[in-house]
Amino acid sequence: MKQIPLPIGLKKLSEIFIANGYPLFLVGGYVRNITLGISGGDVDVCSSARPDEAAHFLRAAGLNVIEKAPSLGTIEAHLEQDGKKLVFEHTTFRRDFYPQGGEHRPDKVEFTDNINEDAGRRDFTVNALYLDIRTGRIIDPTKKGIDDIRKKVIRAAAHDPDETIRDDGLRIMRLARFAAELRFFVCPDLMACATKRAGLLDDISAERKRDELIKILMADTKYPSLGGMEYPHEYGLALLRQAGALAHILPVLNEGDGVEQAKQYHQYDVLGHCIRTCAVSRPVLPLRLAALLHDIGKPRALRHGGNMYGHESLGEALAGDEMNALKFDSSTKNIVLTLVRNHMFDLEGKAKPKTVRRRAIMLGRGVFELLIALRRADFMASRSNTGDVISADNWQRELERMIAQGVPWTIKDLAVTGSDIMSALDIAPSPKVGKILDMLFNECVAHPNINNFETLKKRAKTLAHLLP
Repeated sequence: MKQIPLPIGLKKLSEIFIANGYPLFLVGGYVRNITLGISGGDVDVCSSARPDEAAHFLRAAGLNVIEKAPSLGTIEAHLEQDGKKLVFEHTTFRRDFYPQGGEHRPDKVEFTDNINEDAGRRDFTVNALYLDIRTGRIIDPTKKGIDDIRKKVIRAAAHDPDETIRDDGLRIMRLARFAAELRFFVCPDLMACATKRAGLLDDISAERKRDELIKILMADTKYPSLGGMEYPHEYGLALLRQAGALAHILPVLNEGDGVEQAKQYHQYDVLGHCIRTCAVSRPVLPLRLAALLHDIGKPRALRHGGNMYGHESLGEALAGDEMNALKFDSSTKNIVLTLVRNHMFDLEGKAKPKTVRRRAIMLGRGVFELLIALRRADFMASRSNTGDVISADNWQRELERMIAQGVPWTIKDLAVTGSDIMSALDIAPSPKVGKILDMLFNECVAHPNINNFETLKKRAKTLAHLLP
């Protein structure tokens, strides 16, 4: 096993717990990753010390303590070492009792001294490993965690996998996420329970589902050294689809399940094509979201009009609804919706360079580059997935010309400002100044060589005579 260093500050924290009679354990993802021979993972610690007692002796040792969720046994310990401010979350060994439904928070907690009982309330065996910080020994209370890591299996930590899913519906997404990030397989009995209980996701908050979805979409970037799977994020999405979970996460996207497309262009149904487009796209979150949602309008366009024409406009509205429901931030949403709205632009690659240039300016360089990437991914995910993507190649060439020529992307890139215009024309602030700047900007997009102070100042005087 590759030697992985422990996070800084843990030994100091462990010494405080040991001095008060409690061995301290590192638990969960970091221990799993040590066993895998990779670095990283959440740094969570636990012991049998009750939260009030732990808070007391940590404060006595000079640490700042925040009682984050004392009813759940969770406190935060803040310490400094080597000039760094460190934060550790400590949770007391416990047993959890959950209400009916899939809500994450238990309605009753019992603290325990038994590490085996604590392991049983965790999600999966590979996340129920404990490392004794004092001795460095890894403890596997379920007796399956280390073996499951070796076999690359996601298995429920509880004896009854249905209990694991019933206790927390979000674990349906978490099993897909961990399977994708780690390139592991899901134990069939756990997958069967996730499929049976997919509806529990309706009880999970939008924010928690959003965060897990993001992690699945970016799963290939989490532990790239693991290898073994070309598109692990596609695998994660496929698991959600298999479990019927997408209907409770992105219900409108899920409407594409089984909706066939023209065979001469597509080898997948609408949902499969969207997932595949996401799979082959670059690891940029707005791009992957747009790739996943770009054809979301097709099923309803087909249902309402008998064909899929205009699905990009309908899709923009539907994608916005899906993202609003998951409470995505406005910046990400705006980029995604812009990409969805424009993904059918110049489909056959026949647009003239000036038309492409106008569209690039309208979108902005960053979004235009993502649109090029989306077109390539869309093409790769269709039946004709070999050869050149004519439209994307044309766009890329025009983009490179624009960069080489120094084309201004916004009015701020002009060699003159509003103040320069007012000074040259000896006029006060007025809408006329803005109109002149807009006209200069459009001229410089077409002829970037004129974007210099003297030329634009002269041109502004000429344009001023053309305006009322």
